[in-house]
Amino acid sequence: MLHRPAGNAWAARLLVNRAVRVPPLTWARYSSTGAPKPSPTSTVNPILSSAEVAKGSKWERTKRRLWEEVPKTRQEWRRLVLLAVAVQIVWTVYDNVRDSGPSPVPPIKAAASEELVPVESPVQVLDLEAANAKLRTEARSFIFEGQDKVQGRVDVVRVASNHPVEDEWDLAVAKGVGGSKTLYSGVYDGHAGWATSKVLKQALVSYVSAALSRVASSTSGNLVDDAIKNAFVRLDDRITADAIDAVKAGYDPGAAEVISAIAPAIAGSCALLSIYDPQTSTLRTAVTGDSRAVRGAWSDKSQQFEADQLSVDQTGFNKGEVDRIDREHPGEKDDILSPTSGRLLGLAVTRAFGDHRWKWTKELITTAKDDFYGTSPRPSYKTPPYMSAEPEVTTRQVRTDDFVILASDGLWDTISNDDAVACVSRWLAAKRAGRPEPVRETKHSGRLGDGWTATPEHFAIEDLDSAAVCLVKNALGGSRRRLFLGAVTTYAPMSRNVRDDMTVQVIFFRDPYQTNGWRRAFGVSEHR
Repeated sequence: MLHRPAGNAWAARLLVNRAVRVPPLTWARYSSTGAPKPSPTSTVNPILSSAEVAKGSKWERTKRRLWEEVPKTRQEWRRLVLLAVAVQIVWTVYDNVRDSGPSPVPPIKAAASEELVPVESPVQVLDLEAANAKLRTEARSFIFEGQDKVQGRVDVVRVASNHPVEDEWDLAVAKGVGGSKTLYSGVYDGHAGWATSKVLKQALVSYVSAALSRVASSTSGNLVDDAIKNAFVRLDDRITADAIDAVKAGYDPGAAEVISAIAPAIAGSCALLSIYDPQTSTLRTAVTGDSRAVRGAWSDKSQQFEADQLSVDQTGFNKGEVDRIDREHPGEKDDILSPTSGRLLGLAVTRAFGDHRWKWTKELITTAKDDFYGTSPRPSYKTPPYMSAEPEVTTRQVRTDDFVILASDGLWDTISNDDAVACVSRWLAAKRAGRPEPVRETKHSGRLGDGWTATPEHFAIEDLDSAAVCLVKNALGGSRRRLFLGAVTTYAPMSRNVRDDMTVQVIFFRDPYQTNGWRRAFGVSEHR
C-alpha cells in the first residue's frame, strides 16, 4: 500500500498527474469492460514500466512515481496554473449563481407558551474592555517633522453619537506661507447632516494651502490672516453658489442632481484649523463656529502646564459676536438672538459653513423647500445673510514642549480648558513613568439629567497609547466606571441626549513616545 502525502500536497500531485502526464480520455477510449484503452491518436505514457516495478522497494517505486508526477517544464507549470485558475473561476461563478436565486421562507418552531419566546434587547451591555475597544474604533496616530527636525506626533480619535456621524477631521502636510512645509490639523463639526463637514474635509486645507503658498515669507501677519480668512469665505461661497445654480438650473422638481448639489448648503459645519510652520515655530489657529483649540504651555513660575485658549467660541454668549450681529442687523437683535440659549435664529453658533436658511433669500429657501425637499425659512427672517464662514485667526510662537488640543464641542461640553490640559499633563507623566496611574473606581453623584463635568479627582490615566483617547474617556466619566460604561453603551439616536459626536486631536511638537522627549515637563528648563 502506498503511503500518500497528506492533504493538499497529495491533491496537488494528483492534479498534476491528471492535468499534465495523462492525455484526456474520451468515451471511445473505454473498452466494453470499462477499462481504459489507448486512444488511436494519443500515446498513453505509463508512469511505471514493468522493469521499474521489478526494480527497487515499494518506497523507491513510490518516490519515483511522485517525482514523475511533478511538472518538469515551464509549459507544464503554465498549464497547471491555468487549470487551477479556471477551476477557481468556475467555482466562484457557481457559488454566486447558487446564492442569487430566491430563498425559501424559513420555518420556525411554535413555542409552547409566550414566556418561552426569547425577547432580548439588541443593545449590547458594554463592559470595560468592550467600551475601551469602542473608543478606539477610530483612533489613529501620526508623526511629523517639527522644529529643528524634532519628531512631533498627533493622536486623533473620533467617537460617533449621530448616525451617520457628522464630525470629520483632517491632518496633512502641505505648502504654507512662502511655500514652506506646513502641518494642517482640522476638526469639522457638522450639524443638520454630514454633507458640509465632508466637503470641508475634502477641500478646506487645499484652499488655505493654495492661498498661503502665494504669500511671501516676509509678508506681515495681518496679510497672512487675511489670506486664511479669504480662503474660508471663498470655499463657503462656492458651496452656496453651486447649490443656488442647481436650484435655478430648470431641473424638474425632485431632481436627483439638485438634491445632490444642495446637500452641502442645506447642512452646516463649524471649522477649526491649526496651521503650524516648523521653520518659524508659528502656530496659527482659525475658527468658524464653536470647536476649540487650547494650548498646554509650560510655566517656569508654576512648574506646570497652563491652559492658553487659542480660539473663542462663536455663539450668542460671545459679546463680540452679539455686537457684530447687532451692527449688521440693527433693531433685530431681540428677535434673532436668544440671551438664554445663545442661539441665532435657533442655531447654536453664529458662524458656519453651509446653513442656507441663515444665508439665502427667503424666496430661494422656499423654492428649495417646495421643489427639492428643503426646509422652511426661519421665523423673523428679514435681512439675510445672518451668518458667514469668515474665521477669527490667532497666532502663537510655540515651543517643542508645548502641546495643543483641538476638539469639537462634544469634548468641551463636559471638560474645561484647565482640566483638559491637566489631563494631558498627567498622561505625559504616566507616559514618562512607563505605567498608568492606579485607578480607584468612584461614583457619580447627582441626576444624569443635570449633566456632569470631568474633573481631576475622577480622571483615569490609563490609556497610554493615545492622549486623545484618554481625554475622551475622562470627558465621559473617567474613574466613574458606571457612568462611563453607560455613556458609551448609549446608541443613536438616544446617545444624542448623552453625548455629541466627539473629535479630538492632541498635537505634540515633541513626540512623547520617544524616550528622549519631554525633558521640560519633568524638570529640565532649557528652551528651544
